[in-house]
Amino acid sequence: MRRFLRILVVLATFIVLVMGAVRATTLPWFPRWAYARADFPADAYGMTAEERLRLAEACIAFLNLPHDRTLLSALQLEDGAVAFNERELQHMDDVKGVYDRLTIWAVFALTVGGIAIWALHRRGEGAAIWGALSDGGLATLIVLLLLGVLMGVAWETFFVGLHGVFFAPDTWRFYYTDTLIRLFPEPFWQLAGLVVVVMVVVPAFVLALLGRILQRRLLRSAAVEADRK
Repeated sequence: MRRFLRILVVLATFIVLVMGAVRATTLPWFPRWAYARADFPADAYGMTAEERLRLAEACIAFLNLPHDRTLLSALQLEDGAVAFNERELQHMDDVKGVYDRLTIWAVFALTVGGIAIWALHRRGEGAAIWGALSDGGLATLIVLLLLGVLMGVAWETFFVGLHGVFFAPDTWRFYYTDTLIRLFPEPFWQLAGLVVVVMVVVPAFVLALLGRILQRRLLRSAAVEADRK
């Protein structure tokens, strides 16, 4: 039973850390920061920085709030043309569906992980709790290291493969003149990937290190208590 509960904590740790970082990046601060970078490419077709940010923030609001596609379909460019065509709107519907499902899975993982920790605590398994959290942090670091290497040496393979997991073939490919590509060009996603990795690596490293230290401390304390008896 202890082994099963520890596995649940490890899996929950990975899911919560990754999805927490994804959600933290899917907020208005990120496009503001990305667009303000000196090395971020300007729109090749003349979209102003203000218009770009306005549309990007609308996309983020669509993902995070209970809006339907009318939020996006009503948007216009500065010349009066509609901002998003039907294929772009359909893709945003698909993205929102994936985003919502992953969020539900993260909440479920957090709940299951919390219950597993509570069950271990009830059994007096404090060392097992910290050991599982440490293992979860370590497993997350290993996965992120492998993904980081793939992103570094074969970004296109990683990007295409990731989209292939979540979306139907070619539904996520657009022309360079389409608004979604103008708002979110490849450098945007490279920055997003880097930020997510950093946001995951830092807490994962802390959990891996601190969890192991506390686990060993509790095991030593338990051994001392056993010797006294």
